Amino acid sequence: MKKIQKAQLIKTNRSLAKDSLELQRKREKFLEWLTCSTIKIPQVLEMYPNNLYGKKQIAQYFHEYKFANTRTQISTETRAEIDQLDFEHSIDLICDICLSLIEKQFHFCIFYAENQRSPHVIIYDFKELAELSPFQRIKARAKFWRWIIPFRFHLLDHSIWDDEHYVPLEFAPHWKYGTPFDLLFEYLPPEVKNAIPTN
Repeated sequence: MKKIQKAQLIKTNRSLAKDSLELQRKREKFLEWLTCSTIKIPQVLEMYPNNLYGKKQIAQYFHEYKFANTRTQISTETRAEIDQLDFEHSIDLICDICLSLIEKQFHFCIFYAENQRSPHVIIYDFKELAELSPFQRIKARAKFWRWIIPFRFHLLDHSIWDDEHYVPLEFAPHWKYGTPFDLLFEYLPPEVKNAIPTN
């Protein structure tokens, strides 16, 4: 693809994305929180359908790269999402996952962008994962989610457990739909004080 054509496609996608100053502020605060609470600093990038990618940039320099909508995963993070079911059935499974996580007292968040097949259940502070190799992390994430939802584990998207799998950037327009990937819910067990910033 020619550079001029790529630049025009990126410009068109940016104009279609639903982004506001409020979302940009939330995104910046979230990335500051994420950068301060992890060993591995995430990188952010601009991504759109048809394999259209921008340059990756370290998240702590986010103010220089305000159109980012995607990021790399951190080593202490794991997520659950469903791609195989329609929205109604996905919500049913996501609710069961949330109830199991609450019962087991895990700190987690639910993010969703309108038109996605399912919300994402995200645990950011799974400290034990940081000590593992990337391959071991994939296996540990799979084992964890099998423990949480044993009889419907096969319905989860397994590819998202790979460190190399890009994920939607919180409080940014979703790379595919252009709608905000926004926080729906956060569960904080009594001993956890590190809530994600939302304003």
